[in-house]
Amino acid sequence: MRRSATSSELRILLTTEGTFPYAGGGVSTWAVSLMRGLAHHEFAVAAVVANPPARPVMPLPPNVAVLPVPLWGLELVEEYLPKRRGLRRRRRTTATAVARRFLPPLELLLDQILVADADPGQVAEVLGALASFAEEADLRRAMQDERVWRMLHARLTANPLYRHATFGEAADLARTLYRYLLPLAVPVPEVDVVHASAAALCALPAVAAKVRLGIPLVLTEHGIYMRERILELVQREVSILEKVMFSNLYRAIARATYHVADRVAPVCHYNVRWERELGLDPAKVRVIYNGVDPGRFSPATVAEDRPTLVWVGRIQPLKDLLTLIRAVALVARAVPGVRCLLYGPDTDPDYAGQCRQAVAAAGLADAVRFEGPVSDPSVAFRRADVVVLSSMSEGFPYTVVEAMMCARPVVATDVGGVAEALDDRSLLAEPQNAASLAGAIVGQLRRPAVERDALGHRLRRRAVEHFDERQFLLGYDRLYRELDVSLV
Repeated sequence: MRRSATSSELRILLTTEGTFPYAGGGVSTWAVSLMRGLAHHEFAVAAVVANPPARPVMPLPPNVAVLPVPLWGLELVEEYLPKRRGLRRRRRTTATAVARRFLPPLELLLDQILVADADPGQVAEVLGALASFAEEADLRRAMQDERVWRMLHARLTANPLYRHATFGEAADLARTLYRYLLPLAVPVPEVDVVHASAAALCALPAVAAKVRLGIPLVLTEHGIYMRERILELVQREVSILEKVMFSNLYRAIARATYHVADRVAPVCHYNVRWERELGLDPAKVRVIYNGVDPGRFSPATVAEDRPTLVWVGRIQPLKDLLTLIRAVALVARAVPGVRCLLYGPDTDPDYAGQCRQAVAAAGLADAVRFEGPVSDPSVAFRRADVVVLSSMSEGFPYTVVEAMMCARPVVATDVGGVAEALDDRSLLAEPQNAASLAGAIVGQLRRPAVERDALGHRLRRRAVEHFDERQFLLGYDRLYRELDVSLV
């Protein structure tokens, strides 16, 4: 199935989730930079999204083909996959096939996710078996089989923690589990390496390709997906049963991905601490920082008539704009006339509405402005006396490195790899703490402009030395070639 390692080009299956090419943000920026910069390789992107995508919002480099995988809004995964020659039609899903080839591995998977510490090797093997079934049969019809629901109900009620689960709850869990397992039905094209962009649902086809076909697997983690999904589950209004089951599922998938991955290339050393807690072998780790083109993000300033803060990102809960708005109210008391410009799309309209209401309630209409999306972030950064990041969770955010390349001072919450990027504790604030964030911002705004400019140029020198896009591309190119050669 694999191409000879003597070829100068490699074929790579990159798996994404809720990001490239159907949404912007740091992971999409990373993907575009990776694929455009390694134009001598061919990429197929299995893009897991919530619903059938209308059109990509990110540019598609010429060496990229996209295989969309919507979790909802379709019945069969093939509905949105490009028609390919040689793709076998799935055989009729018989009762015998369900009983012999689907129920046993599904039952094993359920046994694993009914506990917090699943066996990662067994989970990986079970995912491979389910992918093998999905290659030849209809996963949807199999999950609709009443025996599946009865088996799930029996497994739940046999566990003291879930003994009160109803048959209806078991059926609902089965329906959701089907959607989450849909990525296993993606036919893996002929590739030399599979590269998962998260230890998440998008890693399922990558794990299956490794287990079934022996294709080398690279994992890059930006934020810690499992942690972010659990934070999301805690905030959602769903049953305790669903919270526990799917928290366990996310954990099981993450640990299985770490177990079978040949290399794990987190975007910062901070992530390694979490990954090791989840069982990652440190020998597999190679940190590759996100890289930025120093030519595109270069020093320049636009003089503003008042002290100006700039924030760039997607407006959604993990970015914690509510804390930033509260911080701006505190800053305004110490720095009269301060203004905060917020650049980014409303990716979570409900949360964006809350943010606008908070601005109005605090009387900050003149101090906080929603500028909308910006196609070139450097335009926004150059307006800033201070660039601010207020997130409660991050990996190695492009916002910080791009601002550094633009020679702008940065104040950021101490999350993910931000401290590794800035290497200056005075620029860090405690997450979800408006007073801490305000204090760090005021500390910079009260400095003479010449001192802020000197800080900005020091940050640029650091970014050029450590986070140049050329180093980023060289790191991944070497990694792909190592795996292709060593695992033929």
